[in-house]
Amino acid sequence: MSTAGLQKSTGGVAYDYILKPAADAAPKISSPPKEKPLTHDEIIEKLQKAEERRQSLEAQKLEFVAKEKQKMQEAMLKSQKEEEEKAKAAQDKLRRSMEITKENRELQIQSLQEKLREHLSKVQEVCRNSENMSKELEERLIQKYEAYEENRKNQLQSVVTRLQDHAKHIEEVCKASETMSKASEEKIIQKMENALKNREEHFKALQERLKDHERKIEEVRKNKMTMSGCSLEGSVSC
Repeated sequence: MSTAGLQKSTGGVAYDYILKPAADAAPKISSPPKEKPLTHDEIIEKLQKAEERRQSLEAQKLEFVAKEKQKMQEAMLKSQKEEEEKAKAAQDKLRRSMEITKENRELQIQSLQEKLREHLSKVQEVCRNSENMSKELEERLIQKYEAYEENRKNQLQSVVTRLQDHAKHIEEVCKASETMSKASEEKIIQKMENALKNREEHFKALQERLKDHERKIEEVRKNKMTMSGCSLEGSVSC
C-alpha cells in the first residue's frame, strides 16, 4: 500500500491510498470442460432414476389427492352432522312451540268456559230477581185493588146512606108542608123534586165515574198480570 497525492485542505490533510498496483493484462477466460459421453449403463441408470422420481411424484400426488379426499369427506360428514343437529334442534323447538301453543289454547278454553259459567250464573240470578220482583209487584197490585174495592164499597155505602137520609128528610119535609098553602106546597115540592133530581143525577154521575174508574183499575190489573206472565215466561226461557 502506498500513499500518494498528499493534498492540503481547509481544516486538515487529504490523502489518496493505493491498495494494489494496476494489472498489466486482463485474465484469460477459460472455456468449459467438454462433457464425457455417457455409457449405456449410465443412460439406463438415469432412466431408472427418472422413473423412480416420476413414480415418487405420482405417489405423492395420489397421497395428496387421498388426503384431500379424506378432508372433503370429513368436512362433508361434519357438515352433515351439523345439519342433522340443526334439524333436530329446529324439530325440538317446533315441538316445544306446539306444546306451548296447545297449553295456551287449553288455558284460553278454560278461561272462556269459566267466563261463560259466570255469565250463566249472573243471568240465572237476574231471572230469579225478576221473578221475585214480578211476584212482589203482583201481590202489591192485588192488595191495592182489594183496598180500592173496599174503599169503593165504603164510598157507595156512604152515598146510599146519605141518599136515604136525604129521601127521609124530603119525606119529612113533604109531610110537614101538607099544612102549607097549595102554591107554597107546589113550589116547595118542585124545589125538592129538582133537588132530588139533581141529587139523583149527581149520584148517577158519581156511579158512572166510579164504574169508569173501576174499569181502568181492571185494565191496569189485567195489564200487570199480562206483564207478570211475560216475565214468568221469560224467566222459564232463561
